[in-house]
Amino acid sequence: MMFKKQHLIIAMLIGFIFVAQAEEVELNPAHPDTYVVQKGDTLWDISAVFLQSPWLWPEIWHANPQIENPHLIYPGDVINLIYLDGQPAITVSRGHPTVKLSPNARVIDHNDAIQTIPLKDIEPFLKRLRILNEADVDLAPYVVEQQEQRMISATGGNIYVRNLKNARQGDRFAIVRPTLIYREVPVDFPWKKSQSREIESVEWGLTSDYTTAAVLSRFWKEHIAKAYWDHVKILGYEVADTGVAEVVKVNSEDITTMKIVEVNTEVKTGDLILPIDSFNFDPFFMPKAGSANDENIRIVALNNALFGSGRRQIVAISTGSAEGVSVGDVFAVYSPEKVIRDEVKHPKEDLKTYFKPSKANVTLPMELAGHIMVFKTFDQISYAIITDGNRPVKLYDYVKIP
Repeated sequence: MMFKKQHLIIAMLIGFIFVAQAEEVELNPAHPDTYVVQKGDTLWDISAVFLQSPWLWPEIWHANPQIENPHLIYPGDVINLIYLDGQPAITVSRGHPTVKLSPNARVIDHNDAIQTIPLKDIEPFLKRLRILNEADVDLAPYVVEQQEQRMISATGGNIYVRNLKNARQGDRFAIVRPTLIYREVPVDFPWKKSQSREIESVEWGLTSDYTTAAVLSRFWKEHIAKAYWDHVKILGYEVADTGVAEVVKVNSEDITTMKIVEVNTEVKTGDLILPIDSFNFDPFFMPKAGSANDENIRIVALNNALFGSGRRQIVAISTGSAEGVSVGDVFAVYSPEKVIRDEVKHPKEDLKTYFKPSKANVTLPMELAGHIMVFKTFDQISYAIITDGNRPVKLYDYVKIP
């Protein structure tokens, strides 16, 4: 008993305690007994060194209140695997992180704390992508024309913006490009009365509701397939920040002249004008198991990938803060079930299945593709980074609790 008490006191003195319940948390079979935190490490990578399921990190975290900012880990800290009362535990002793010196105190530079995932991999998406709702889109000012009627404009060029209200000379706004609409639609309506639904992403841009195509589409929606469109759910309108423009002159209540002061890509007619996003991000968040458990959460967008994405690439998923998703949530990604023909028992020339080929079909189960961690959420769409994978993550793969 004294031996166990001594171990407990030592653990409390040297740092953080992570008590791993054997029935809930499995250790990585290749774990070391000691690990020294290195510059460039991430919290995800370190937890994966010790745990089979890195997202269980917060469940076994017990911070020592005597240590300043106990939720942060720094290069030079030493992580040790020990056993308390027969259960594995991880302790972290404070090493010698980079410090700032002052006449009165020795202060740790918190910027040196390890990040949960590499900030450089997600920073462009933190700053550039956002999701709008239908009201945002309806009210958004837009570029109606450019200087000298150019098709595109770059830094220094003037643009003419319509519907920018209450703007003053010198005010700055973000220029954003419409990219994708995310929506949930009924499957095979009206041919099947099934309640099943699918997620899709389609390109979008501002346009009139009274073009020939739009009028015909609206007639179809309102009179022919009204029940279909009554069941379509818009998850969000994605836009990408492309630059910054400054108000030069308010010509009338309807038209404002703006000058492009920063640009990532050419500005086009039809781009929207929105307030500059003042999004703040904490790179030291904890990974944790996601709890959103809808059967139809899907991967709805891949970054710079046509057929599949791998580790440390970015995806969008069809759920968000309205369903309880938050930064740090980890989900498993599964490839869909696959229907194939059993050509062993039913070759293609099998007459028995000639008129009913479905009799030869067999359904292969879902397969785990990998795990993702959410880093930015909106009401019904979230962005996540792929943390590990067995195979490429593909568009419309299923997203489930890990």
